[in-house]
This record gives sequence, C-alpha cells and structure tokens, in this order.
Amino acid sequence: MDNGFNPVQEKKENVLLGILGAFLFSLAGAVVWVVLDLIGFIAAISGLVGVFCAIHGYRIFAGKLSKKGIIIAIIIAFIVLAAAWYGCVVRFVMNAYGFPFSEAFKHSFEVLKETGALGAWIWQLVLGLGFAILGSFGTIRMAFMNVNAEKNARQQMADPAIAAKFGVPEEKIPDIYSEGSSEQTPQQAPDKDEDVRTPGDETKY
Repeated sequence: MDNGFNPVQEKKENVLLGILGAFLFSLAGAVVWVVLDLIGFIAAISGLVGVFCAIHGYRIFAGKLSKKGIIIAIIIAFIVLAAAWYGCVVRFVMNAYGFPFSEAFKHSFEVLKETGALGAWIWQLVLGLGFAILGSFGTIRMAFMNVNAEKNARQQMADPAIAAKFGVPEEKIPDIYSEGSSEQTPQQAPDKDEDVRTPGDETKY
C-alpha cells in the first residue's frame, strides 16, 4: 500500500544524455593531449582531465551517476583520447608530407607504415593511454566509492526509524509493526492450564 513515504527521491538515470555529457566534457582531455603533443610531451594529466570531466559530464546530463555510468564515461574518455591521438597523426602527415587534410585523414596509417614511422606513433598511443590509466585511477576509485556511499545512504533513509530523525513528518512514517487496522486485536488464546469444556462434556466426568 502506498503510504506516501519517500524520504529519498531517487532520480532516474538518462543514459543517452549521460553519454552526450561524457563526450562533451571529455573533450577537455583531448585538448590537453593535443597541446602536450605540440610540445612533444606525454603525461598522465591528459587522461586525468579526460576521465574526471567525462564522469562529471555524465552525472550532470544523466541526472544521476551509477557504476554503469562511470564505466561508460571512462570508455568514452579513452575513445576521445584515442581520437585526439589520431588527430595528431593526421596533423603530422599533413605537415611532414604535404598531404591535404582529407587525404591525410584517410591514408595516415599507410603513409606512416611506408615511412617506417607507424611503430613510433603506436607506441606513443600505448604510452599515452597507459599514463592516462595511471593518472585517472584515483579519480575512478573515488567515483565508485561515492556511488556506493550514496546507495548506502538511500538504503538507510528508507528505514522509517532513521528517516524520523531527519525531520520526516510522523504521519508519513509507516508503522512497520502493525498489520491491518490497529483497532483489531488478536483473540487471546486460552491458557493451556485452563480447563476448557464444551456443552455435553459433563457426561465425561
């Protein structure tokens, strides 16, 4: 029966909007990756920024952050970082070999393979993503801890005894000890030691 008691209104998670938010916010990590590539530097900060922003973007757009949302945000962040790496590859092919953007975008791997530079760029991607994982480990761990803490808080507030301590009106707190109407009282069972007789039992004595 609906008694109207709902001390913690749990928000619904909009996964599609969360994906959009994670993508938009993770672009910050891509910008950091490109800037570091321009100065010839690889650091974990690009992954840290990308994952941190992606998780918060997912929370803002989805309205709620779950463990599933964290995993989705992490995947999107690393896809965006890989896309930023490929953008750096395209820029290199354009500058080094004079290809127009469309040709460089389509044939970058072929050009790098023919020139023997593909291995170095693949190694740069591996190092960059590896540093990104190390740099964002603390952020990912903290996000999972926060989700678990929020879940535990909701479960505790669902207890009417605990909810009453936080100012929930008494009339909205369900009586977990009563079943049915409180005016009905169970019929008292006869005492085991009491001699219970029915009409006609006098003949037995």
